[in-house]
Amino acid sequence: MSDPETQPVKKILFIQHGETDKPGILEESLRRSGVGIDIAHPYRGENLPPSLHEYSGLAVGGGAQGAYEEAKYPYLIQECNLIREAAHAGKPVLGLCLGAQLMASALGAPVRPGSHREIGFFPVTLDSIAKYDPLWCDLPTDFVTTHWHGDVFDLPAAGMRLASSALTPNQLFRYGCGLYGLQFHLEMTPEIFEEMLVGSDEYLLAAGADPEQLRRDAWTFLPPLHDKADMVFSRWAAML
Repeated sequence: MSDPETQPVKKILFIQHGETDKPGILEESLRRSGVGIDIAHPYRGENLPPSLHEYSGLAVGGGAQGAYEEAKYPYLIQECNLIREAAHAGKPVLGLCLGAQLMASALGAPVRPGSHREIGFFPVTLDSIAKYDPLWCDLPTDFVTTHWHGDVFDLPAAGMRLASSALTPNQLFRYGCGLYGLQFHLEMTPEIFEEMLVGSDEYLLAAGADPEQLRRDAWTFLPPLHDKADMVFSRWAAML
C-alpha cells in the first residue's frame, strides 16, 4: 500500500469523450504540479460521479459529440450538471473544444453547427484584456494552435471573451475566476494528433483538409507550443 503522504493533495476529474480525445499536455502539467487526475470515459458506458465532492476541479475534453445531442448521449446532461456544480462551488473548470461548448451550454449560451469546419493549425489572437488574465498574460498575442471542430458557441451571460480566430469569433472565454473554455486544442501533442488522423481521411477531405499536410503541420507547430501550453495549464492547476 502506498504511503498516503505521497498521494496528490489535489485531484481533478477529466471527462474523455473518445479514444483519441486524451488530456495530453494537460495531464503532464497537472502531474508535474502535484495534482492527481481521474479520467472518466462515459462513451464506454462508465458512470460519471454524481458530484465533484472529492475533486478540486473539473476538466472536460473534446469529442465528436454535439453539446446539443443530449438525447443521443444522455451523459452530456450530467456533464453540464457537474459544470454548473463547479461554477456554484467556485471550483475551477477547463473545457477543451467540445468541453468549451458544453461549458457554454451549461452556463446558458447556445451551441450550434457552424457554417464551416475549422480543422488544422491556425492562429488564435488574444483580446487585449487577456494580458490581465492570470492564465494568459505573458503569452504572445498571436499563436498557432490545433483546431478540429464544426460547432460554435455564443458567450454565456457574464462570460468574457479572451481570444478569437479568423474563422471563429469565440475561441476562448472565462467565466468567473477559474472557469475557462477553449475552442482550440491546447492540450494536443503530435502523437495524439497522429492517432486522430487514423481513419479520418474521408472526414478531413470533405472539410477541405489534406491529412498528409496536417501530419506535417503537427510536427511543425505543436512542439514549439508545448511550453506555452504547459505554462497555461500549470497556472490553472495553481487555482485548484
